[in-house]
Amino acid sequence: MTLLPFCCLTYFASSQNLAPKIDSLYQVKNNETGFSIAVFEDDKIIMEKQYGISNLDYMIPVTNETVFDIGSIAKQYTAGAILLLENQGKLSIKDPAYKYIDNLPRYKNGDPTIEQLLSQTSGIKEVDPYLEVLDINWRDYIKSSMLLNIILNVDELNFTPGDYFYYTNANYILLASIIEEASGMSYEDYLQKNIFDPLKMTHTIVNTDIYRTIPNRAIGYTEDEGKIYKSHQYGLMFAGDGQILTNSEDMFKWHQNIKNSTIGTPDVWRKMCSRSKLNDGTIINFGLGVEFETHNGYEAMGFDGMISSGFVSKYLYFPELDLAFFTTQNTFDWDFKDRFFKLIDLYIKTKEEASPTYKPVKLSNKELEQYEGYYIYYDNDDYRKANNVKLVDNQLEVFTLDGDKITELIPLGNRKFLFGEEGEAIVEFSLEENQKQYTYDDLENEKPWVFEIYHPYNHSEKDLKEYEGDYFNRKFQIGKKLKLDNGKLYYNYKNGAWKNEMSSLSKDLLEIPISPIEFIRNKNSEIEGFRIMGLLFEKL
Repeated sequence: MTLLPFCCLTYFASSQNLAPKIDSLYQVKNNETGFSIAVFEDDKIIMEKQYGISNLDYMIPVTNETVFDIGSIAKQYTAGAILLLENQGKLSIKDPAYKYIDNLPRYKNGDPTIEQLLSQTSGIKEVDPYLEVLDINWRDYIKSSMLLNIILNVDELNFTPGDYFYYTNANYILLASIIEEASGMSYEDYLQKNIFDPLKMTHTIVNTDIYRTIPNRAIGYTEDEGKIYKSHQYGLMFAGDGQILTNSEDMFKWHQNIKNSTIGTPDVWRKMCSRSKLNDGTIINFGLGVEFETHNGYEAMGFDGMISSGFVSKYLYFPELDLAFFTTQNTFDWDFKDRFFKLIDLYIKTKEEASPTYKPVKLSNKELEQYEGYYIYYDNDDYRKANNVKLVDNQLEVFTLDGDKITELIPLGNRKFLFGEEGEAIVEFSLEENQKQYTYDDLENEKPWVFEIYHPYNHSEKDLKEYEGDYFNRKFQIGKKLKLDNGKLYYNYKNGAWKNEMSSLSKDLLEIPISPIEFIRNKNSEIEGFRIMGLLFEKL
């Protein structure tokens, strides 16, 4: 039974005619890392090619047998496993997640359901940024228990479950635990028995054993200043959010399953591939382990997989054309989507699309001046933004703290601005006394960022001396030492094994590369602790 509509293709050329153009997109030298790419039409692979080297130590070329770490595309398999368990009567996605996870906090904002974990609307905070705070490096051996310990001890949500979309790996790490609890099997064994074996995905494996040998495995690399470095991560001993290796032919079998319900029932995969709703009824571009996007006027669904240790993958299916694309590579590259969509453009012609229109309004300089100031939003380094909003030549502009122009704010009325003429994000100011701030809403159903007014401050050595000392976090039983050295304040890791210089933001607000640090004073104005990413460290 076909899950999604199909129509005859009149929109793309044949792969045979496109071969030279495809080769030019993925051209590599003899000693460079490589790619495996494929295009699926109807029930067949109409194009499959490999380029470059899978292992530079031994100059092993990429072949159709080579398996790549597909990163977050693995989340589709986690979602599929949860839905198969529901189909088997072993859980309901409407159940609260705490029913299957011991010690999951009963959050003040409400209890996330399994469905909200799947749809990335749970409000649970991301786990990755906490690793460095807790002296864990990505090169360490990281087990599921270590990550669960972090998730279970961060007892505040970003928002009420279901209010917003917020993508995290934490949701899918929790889902892996739910799979194990509900099935009585390990995550790896459940996927092997219920997905990989029935679909005959003989080149696919969940890699949670650092000592395992994996035939035809590609090694991950990164490039820095023209040099290639091996950055493959061997120490990740957890699953749910990633750690699945596969090749193009097995991805085709997974693709066929989503379309034709090879395993499970049509309802399982229809549920997975339906857009989710927020509490207010807003439909978002995310299903249950599926992302939705539009390209060349056609709706598509799929997933990205990006791993800074050296792998990038993308799978995208256009149901209206019954055409899908899959590419994977063993070099981390932020610009991989540009090449991926150039491949798609060879096959799919553009339909006309209507662009959103905004009507600017005219504001006087006096009206614009009230919005000037320094603003900051922070949680951790991934979500730390600071800027200076300034009136220049009758135009409100946004600058970095170093003075580089970011964009212009285009007035739309009612204290609303468009963030740049080419942008779609909306900035809305609030000018209440002592609470001057603005929200930045990128219209992607995520919780808007709140930028609060602040006053930049350069700390003197005397100021920094006040922050020196030993601090302790009770939940994680971990200490931190802040120590002054040659007039600079340093944040020490692992009892001084390494350190980072702390830099000034504003009074009692400093930062290290991973996050701002907010110091807390008692009623006598004495330093009694600091908060970093919501974690309290008390001064000893």
